[in-house]
Amino acid sequence: MSDRRRKNDQLARLLQLGFALALIFLAPVCAGEEKTGKHLFILSGQSNMTGAVKAAFAAHVEEQYGEENSVVVMRMKSGRGIRFWVADYDQPADRGLNEKKMTSNGMEYKPLLETALAAVKAQSFDTVGFIWMQGESDANNRLSEVYEESFLKLVGQLRKDLKRVDLYYVIGRINDYAKSRPDNVHWKRVRETQIKLGKTPGNAWIDTDDLNGGNADNPDGDIHFPREGALRLGRRFADKAIEMINSKK
Repeated sequence: MSDRRRKNDQLARLLQLGFALALIFLAPVCAGEEKTGKHLFILSGQSNMTGAVKAAFAAHVEEQYGEENSVVVMRMKSGRGIRFWVADYDQPADRGLNEKKMTSNGMEYKPLLETALAAVKAQSFDTVGFIWMQGESDANNRLSEVYEESFLKLVGQLRKDLKRVDLYYVIGRINDYAKSRPDNVHWKRVRETQIKLGKTPGNAWIDTDDLNGGNADNPDGDIHFPREGALRLGRRFADKAIEMINSKK
């Protein structure tokens, strides 16, 4: 075995060990054990999951639980469909994603997981929440039929890799800026799917229709939220996450 290969193998083993140690501290508090009062929040999505959203979210949960008890991480990527978080994504039949494009499936998942694990720092958490603002790309690219199964694959993988079967999620339903478009069937289906997912026991969804800057001059608003809308989105996500945590007590 060459020295280079030996060093690569050693590095891989060290990374695996580091992940394993981090996961120990992500393990849920068992019945009868003292709770830590700490909560981990993982924010992800595409362009509407901005730094403003994270800042507003973090400020709100820190006010509720204390900065030392609130770990907020975010990994987002603009213009990405949900397939970029799902390695075994199955596109709808005859939808045109060629083999080359499909090789990018799941490329955002590993950085998301690594971001979460890097923030753990030997802490145990009472709860782990996944905060998701995404779906515009899937609606625009006519991929709505497989959105539900894709999201469930993503959440299932997170629960498995973080060893947190109790991980809950909050989905931000994509806004209604496309309501006047004659070809908005996929937009409507993604919105309906997100409500369905958010209504499953132990999880939730939030409305974003009032955050997209719509007014008398632009009644449908825009696909992207203005800064104030993003700040309100962060606070709204935080309110819902706090509600979810309180319901588990």
